[in-house]
Amino acid sequence: MKKFLTALCISLAYVLFIFMTETGVTAAGQERLKKTETHKYTLYPAPGGESDPYSVQFPIKLDEPGLITVNVEVGGGKIKGGEGSPFKVWIVEAKGIQDEKTNKIPDRYIKKKDRFKTKSSINYAVDAGELTRTGGEYVVLLSNLGKGSHAVGTIVITYPAEEVKDSPGTRKRVKRD
Repeated sequence: MKKFLTALCISLAYVLFIFMTETGVTAAGQERLKKTETHKYTLYPAPGGESDPYSVQFPIKLDEPGLITVNVEVGGGKIKGGEGSPFKVWIVEAKGIQDEKTNKIPDRYIKKKDRFKTKSSINYAVDAGELTRTGGEYVVLLSNLGKGSHAVGTIVITYPAEEVKDSPGTRKRVKRD
């Protein structure tokens, strides 16, 4: 009887081990890709106001369908009183940026945009069909539409892509002798 109980316990432990290992492998295989980029930015005054904004581009490449999330915050600078919300954040298909002029992007390529003064958050969901059509190539733009305002801050972009292990990430400043 003692041998039978020992064999039963060992068999039960083996079955539980296999079950738990299989469940872990299945869960790991279903994880979604998620890449997060953090950038510091400077938005100088717009030379021509809204007709000629000063813009900074952050190109991204999606590896699978999912959500693009952009959080931007102004950490300093100067916002001129009468300009309302002089800054704009937008998500655009890369095909839409032809001549480097952000005021000439056709509406069909602009996926999401928001004007802001100190902070903003926008999201855009990309499905499988759109991912195939665009090749997963998008650009996140920050624009200053104000002639008298300028800003420095941080932008955090999260999107479905594989995190590259050897990427430099946030760059460190090196002091030279």
